[in-house]
Amino acid sequence: MYLSQREERILAGESGEVLQIAYRILLALGRLTNASRLVPIKWAHVSGVSYLTIGDYGLEFLKRIAFSSHSKFKVFTTVNPCGMDVEKWDSLGVSPEYASKQLEIISAYAKLGTASSFTCVPYQSYRVPPAGTHVAWAESSAAIYANSILNLKTNRESAVSALASALTGKTVLSDLHLDENRRPSKNLRLSLKKHERLRGSLDFGILGYFAGSQISGVIGFQNLRGLKSIEEAKALCAAIGTTGSSGMFVLHSKEKVEGIDFTDRDYEGIFEKLSDVERGEAIVFGCPQMTIEEMYSLSKMLYGKKLKKKCLVFCSSKVYESARTRGYATIIESAGATIVRDACADFTPLISVLNVDSVETDSCKGAHYMKRVHGVRVALKTTNEILREAAIAN
Repeated sequence: MYLSQREERILAGESGEVLQIAYRILLALGRLTNASRLVPIKWAHVSGVSYLTIGDYGLEFLKRIAFSSHSKFKVFTTVNPCGMDVEKWDSLGVSPEYASKQLEIISAYAKLGTASSFTCVPYQSYRVPPAGTHVAWAESSAAIYANSILNLKTNRESAVSALASALTGKTVLSDLHLDENRRPSKNLRLSLKKHERLRGSLDFGILGYFAGSQISGVIGFQNLRGLKSIEEAKALCAAIGTTGSSGMFVLHSKEKVEGIDFTDRDYEGIFEKLSDVERGEAIVFGCPQMTIEEMYSLSKMLYGKKLKKKCLVFCSSKVYESARTRGYATIIESAGATIVRDACADFTPLISVLNVDSVETDSCKGAHYMKRVHGVRVALKTTNEILREAAIAN
């Protein structure tokens, strides 16, 4: 992989240990992916923020980077959700030991100069650069959304490679950064009768869960109707990222490549795999985190009603503040739901703190990870189905 003279000097340690480590990471990644060179980026999105995912080793590595001299992010950088609501972690039952570690992680990222985003849907709260812009996003669902919906260019970065890109302002020019690699490798034909027209987050989540498990490269969809909202697109991207390594899809593919059918039997099989109880003891919304449009819809459905069971609603602080200003948050909280800011619905102690054996959710990604991370059973339903059973007139 070609490096400029300046990049060679940084790699040799001229600009300090932190940048040297960052360039070593990019060089190793470039060699693995046959990259020709590094390319400047406009935006990095870094994962590895929840203490539940990075643990003590990750925390110590991050502190080593953050508290070295002259360590700063070179480009606009957002970060993934953390593991708790920083403002009210104690009232939600998070232990002081966990909170202390989580706050250290947040402090380290702040020192490096990150935006206080704590979101897995960064495109919702920040201005998106022009189509074709190179970025380095580590959150799988966000990376797929960036490539497929926003026409940005990013690979599915790891927490470490995105951190290196944030520190250097560069990424490797390989894979989905190259136009020739952004064409479908296989097509997924929708061959549905019972579920002919997909609607809402649940349907598109099931489609994405299947597609990600079947196609590792760029996915080409055929006969796909709908996908008219940010919520449906978000659910599709999140589920693709959950089950496979694909970093992009193309709608209405005309590429002449191998095709795979998605049938009613496949739909039902995914649903049965993810949903193993009829009802859950608590409700979890916001995986990925809620958009402002979803907060509005939820407030409409909960207006004048009370929830019969515990309900956690995950969103970023930016979305929460917007929802509070517009009155959505007040309605949701008055119905008995707890809005959790800046946290991840999957990688958080909050699900375990609920002390329930089962949950209800409308998210295929959430169902997948909550079963595995927290050991709860899941009732997978549409938002309307959940609230029709759980919300009563006040």
